[in-house]
Amino acid sequence: MNVFLVDDDQEDQEIFEMAVAETGALVNLKCFNSADSFLEHFKNSANILPDLLFLDLNMPRINGKDCLRIMAQDNLIEKIKVVVYSTSNSENDISETKAIGAHHYLVKPTSFQYLVQSLKGFFVH
Repeated sequence: MNVFLVDDDQEDQEIFEMAVAETGALVNLKCFNSADSFLEHFKNSANILPDLLFLDLNMPRINGKDCLRIMAQDNLIEKIKVVVYSTSNSENDISETKAIGAHHYLVKPTSFQYLVQSLKGFFVH
């Protein structure tokens, strides 16, 4: 399974990577430091699409909601299962991102084990 994480926080990327490894699932994880670099990745059509994209909301320049809107305009939203992965638990953020096209919304857990269990729900069927 190809999984992409778009998150500008290096520490959050490292924790996510450790949690993915802890799930035991066969996951090829690629991290992007910004929505810009993630979107740039798709300008080359030879690049693979992820099976699952975890997208942070609060990033500089292009935030997660704007990234979702761009993905919807470029018809990427129909090809990629998107999970918004954010510290925000705002009902407005949850409903707005789902209206734009996100499939799921995962509040960044404060517990590493909870993150591992949450990820297992996405990776293990």
